[in-house]
Amino acid sequence: MTAMNNIQTFTTFKAAIFDLDGTLIHSEHAWEKAKIDVLARYGIVPDQAVLNAYIGRGMKDFLNELLDESATDALKTEISNQVGALADDLLPIMREPVLGASDLLKDLAGRGLRIAICSSAPRRHILSAMDALTISDHVELIVSGAELPIGKPDPLPYLTTLQALNLQPHEACAFEDSIPGAHSAHKAGLAVYAIGQGCSDRAFDFCDLQAESYLELSL
Repeated sequence: MTAMNNIQTFTTFKAAIFDLDGTLIHSEHAWEKAKIDVLARYGIVPDQAVLNAYIGRGMKDFLNELLDESATDALKTEISNQVGALADDLLPIMREPVLGASDLLKDLAGRGLRIAICSSAPRRHILSAMDALTISDHVELIVSGAELPIGKPDPLPYLTTLQALNLQPHEACAFEDSIPGAHSAHKAGLAVYAIGQGCSDRAFDFCDLQAESYLELSL
């Protein structure tokens, strides 16, 4: 689908489900710094390719990929908690709104769509970002992948969101900016709108819409 004249398509759904990091707010650079700084305490230097591969995914998968088999669950939890604590300090000063994203969310809410957030981030970070974006009053439901046994690109986060909304996959659409997130929504049966830098790449061709910016959308 082209990026123009698509608000009519969005409003055929009962709900719009938004990812958070990279979709509504630029924060992955803060998460990356938190991961690098904490891992340095353990003498670990993550490869940039690994950091990039786990954008949009939870800490569990990232640490399972990065650490060898000798790493205990207790160590993984320790590192994850430290990354989260450092992110608490970095996010408020480093994150920035994605231009036009919250405007679209509010527009869809005003048109009667139910709004949910489905993110890999911990719930406290989702709530903090929502306050910063002034969208809290428009969001009905939050699903945090950090609270689920498996995260994106598995469909479970979106299936959990649909179940909580009591909706079928064809009744909701998803807004994503990463391949793992887009695959998660697609596998769950939702229409997927990939919006963000790099989303016009052929890797996102399975999505229902590809755009580099929300400013390309016709509201």
